[in-house]
Amino acid sequence: MRAKLGVFDFLNAKPLIYAIEKNKIAHNFDLIYDIPSQVAVKLLNKEINAGLVPSIHYAKYSVKYRIVPEICIASHGAVNSIRLYFKKDLKDVKTVATDISSMTSVILARIILSEKYDVHPKFIAMKPNLEEMLAVADSALLIGDHALFEKSGYETYIDLGDEWDDLTGLPFVYALWVGRRDSLSEDDINALINAKEYGLQNIDVICDEASERYGVDFEFCKFYLTKNLHYELGEAEINGMKEFFTYAFYYGIIEFIPEIKFYEFEKRTMKK
Repeated sequence: MRAKLGVFDFLNAKPLIYAIEKNKIAHNFDLIYDIPSQVAVKLLNKEINAGLVPSIHYAKYSVKYRIVPEICIASHGAVNSIRLYFKKDLKDVKTVATDISSMTSVILARIILSEKYDVHPKFIAMKPNLEEMLAVADSALLIGDHALFEKSGYETYIDLGDEWDDLTGLPFVYALWVGRRDSLSEDDINALINAKEYGLQNIDVICDEASERYGVDFEFCKFYLTKNLHYELGEAEINGMKEFFTYAFYYGIIEFIPEIKFYEFEKRTMKK
């Protein structure tokens, strides 16, 4: 039986899912597309076997889940696709319109605004349209492609990846492959790792397609996928997650600080 895998169609996910989409590796997945927040809902409701979900979703429901090792979407410094736009001085912001597709970045914005700027605004979920968001709120949070390819020319924003690095000195993990404890086989886990490795080895191909699809420069795409972002879930990324989860607990967003639990598997190379 094929495993249903929840994914989102953002450029930042392409290095992880391109090999599966194009059947470049052996796998047993059917891809189910949605926005990040809804991928998390589908996983919680058991509509999918596993998904590329916001890291805060794992923190909230960690007792149900395991993390696929070695893989994440993360940044260490400026990420360029998690932007908090604002019309007035940040210290005067009272309302933030947030992208409905976001979960983790909303929490990150709350932490950054409180810890660095002593601001505690009201958050309003909206569809990701910067002009409409700033018409009803002092500030607007855009994520993923909506931030990366924002064409309004509005330049007054902070980069939340950069802000997190300034606050903690640690990487920030935006998304992880997560599933229930028995929902992925060893072959499935190996396939996800191999998909990541294939994607990273074929970044130029991904960027060629992305530059044509989005009408943006190839080098812009490549810098984003190789310099702004990285995909290896190592010790520094785990420490960054733990720090984020500690803040989330402090702010009452999660009930306890979760243990980071991984699927156990024997690693091997799979060929198509």
